[in-house]
Amino acid sequence: MILLTITDDPKDRTKFCILYEKYRYLLHKVAMEVLHDRYLAEDAVQSAFIKIADNIAKVGEIDSRQTKSYLIVIAKNAAIDISRKRKRQMKREINADEIGEEKLPAVCMESDLENGVLDILKNLPEKYRDVFLLKYSAEMENSEIAKVCGIKEATVRQRIARGKVLIENEIRNLEASRHETDRGD
Repeated sequence: MILLTITDDPKDRTKFCILYEKYRYLLHKVAMEVLHDRYLAEDAVQSAFIKIADNIAKVGEIDSRQTKSYLIVIAKNAAIDISRKRKRQMKREINADEIGEEKLPAVCMESDLENGVLDILKNLPEKYRDVFLLKYSAEMENSEIAKVCGIKEATVRQRIARGKVLIENEIRNLEASRHETDRGD
């Protein structure tokens, strides 16, 4: 059990082991009610026990109703988190077999302005574009982006802010050039 290395206190380790043995099947059942998938439920239980290990000091008597309720809430929240992440991921995934390349522009682009915005995103400097896409397309948290990119979280926030400014400026330029073209016709 890797989780046993989270705490140095032998009493906390013993408490954690007893909690794990006593409640793991119950927590798995709770997670299954949310996820309806055995493997995802196991992931949720593991996440729950990591949170429990981190907060072992908050756990009172092992056999108390309050402890049982606390553990159930943690497991249910872990399962809900996994469910939300899966739903977001499923929304983003596009089955390439279902959408032919010739149909892709018609499906994804509805106007010249949208095409212009996509061009703006493509032409952003790479350091801003990558962070921007991870944030808004992959819906990653700043801390996750920092780990993936190997940069500080503050740098992620700064690049997102600067990327927004660059995009806003380019959209203004795009709209201005469209107005000039409209007046010229």
